[in-house]
Amino acid sequence: MKRIEKNIKINAYFWKPTSLLIFTFFLTACSSDAVTDILVNDEGAIEDMLVEDNQAEPFDADINGDGELNILILGTSKSIHNGAEAFAPDNIAAELNKILSEDVNSTATVYVEAEDIYKSKEISVALGSGGNEYNYTHYSHSLVQYYYWPEGMETRMDKLSGKGDKNWDYVVIAADPYIVSTLPGYYSLGVNKIATKVAEGGAKPVLMMMWPKNQTSLAPLALFEEFTYRTAEGAKVALETIPAGLAWEALSDEKKDESVIHPSPNGSYTAAAAIYSQLYGQSASDSEYVYDAAIAETVFLSVANAANKNHFSGDRNFISPFKSCGINDIVIHYNHTGTSSENGILGGLNWVFGKSDKVLERDGPSPINFNFGRANTNFEASKRYRVDASAFDFSFGFPMQDGSSTGNVSQLYGIDKRGSQTENGTDLGVALHMVRESELPYARAIPVRTLFAQLKEMNIITSAYRDNWHMNRDLDKAIAGYMYTLLTGDCDLGTAPVDQASAEWKSWAAHKIGYETAWNLMYLEGNAPNCQ
Repeated sequence: MKRIEKNIKINAYFWKPTSLLIFTFFLTACSSDAVTDILVNDEGAIEDMLVEDNQAEPFDADINGDGELNILILGTSKSIHNGAEAFAPDNIAAELNKILSEDVNSTATVYVEAEDIYKSKEISVALGSGGNEYNYTHYSHSLVQYYYWPEGMETRMDKLSGKGDKNWDYVVIAADPYIVSTLPGYYSLGVNKIATKVAEGGAKPVLMMMWPKNQTSLAPLALFEEFTYRTAEGAKVALETIPAGLAWEALSDEKKDESVIHPSPNGSYTAAAAIYSQLYGQSASDSEYVYDAAIAETVFLSVANAANKNHFSGDRNFISPFKSCGINDIVIHYNHTGTSSENGILGGLNWVFGKSDKVLERDGPSPINFNFGRANTNFEASKRYRVDASAFDFSFGFPMQDGSSTGNVSQLYGIDKRGSQTENGTDLGVALHMVRESELPYARAIPVRTLFAQLKEMNIITSAYRDNWHMNRDLDKAIAGYMYTLLTGDCDLGTAPVDQASAEWKSWAAHKIGYETAWNLMYLEGNAPNCQ
């Protein structure tokens, strides 16, 4: 029998379980005399694979056909949590560029770029109805904040959609591992924002399954796997997953090096090799640039195996500040302390409940269903949401709006983090405060600024305010729609008004954004079901 040459390309996008079974059967069933020429390296990875005189056509990764293979890799150099490790894209991009540039099967000009989603900027913030201004440094750590960061937003949108200097073929999406492990719904929301924008430009978005640097400090790898694959499966657009975290797990211990920057040198090559194997369906060791052949072969097999594996099952049960409440009562009881901002939200709740078959009533026998209130600890403590399981099933906290003299800008910078880690006047500041203070499973966060950013992006509102302090009525309705879905799992949108310039349509659209945001945060699904 002739020596078996490695000239089959197993593209992970199209490798079906039946193909894997046939291939496994071949290796198992053939006699030793028939396969004595198959070479296996000392790491146990298959070095040569079958096909005799049946060379596969080279896969062309230049999907837009412009003669260039352009890949953008998103990641972050700093985590939102002090002491937690980020997932830096620079070394991954450098390794992938070397693999692709020395790949003899590729005829395209190769360009791989890393984009750091971490940003910081000092912004003046008006606090309270008096509007006294203070300077805070604001930070971008999440994909959502990166997407809505006001500075350079138009250029960034052009870049993601391929209208900038490069027309991307692929955009690889990585994120802050701490956000993935702690606030997976918010990670999913950001992935959907980025992936949808990328797909608009014709490029293919792909999602990187990461891994924690120190598995004792974050969720176990199985949760990274679940959250990544749930996000990809429920995405608004077609979204493949690169199982780099599973490849890293499969490496032998001596290959799992450590460094100050995460991922490490071997980790960066692992991630780059996983991207290559996912795109081309072959080992990165096929390139003339070989950093480590054993790692490349392990990665290749991990990518192939992942294409035929179930990565999660059942309902999502992870406890977070965005988890569904699952209230099935027809009469739902609430409580709040009576501030004007809460009364505005209550007006939105009454409007939303008025479209449903459920009834909203104040107070009632303990424990009542929920209370809601301010979250910022730099405002009056007596007016904050109250976590008391004997009195309330759930407690909703929202970040107080910035004063209107700065808020239409400062709130768009203030989605993730401002000032210190313990400052909780932002969307994720509220959510992570609930995590740090062990307020789960009773506390729920209302991402007011995220809702405002989406309303503004959709031209539903141009200002977050209806006067010099209070929130816009449609923002109140978006908040209420979000709360209603988080509480009940329902939406009760009703039929969309025909006239999209009408006030009625804008209120309906605000409700829809609230519903869809809640659904994404609860279930890691960007495609919320259509509902009346």
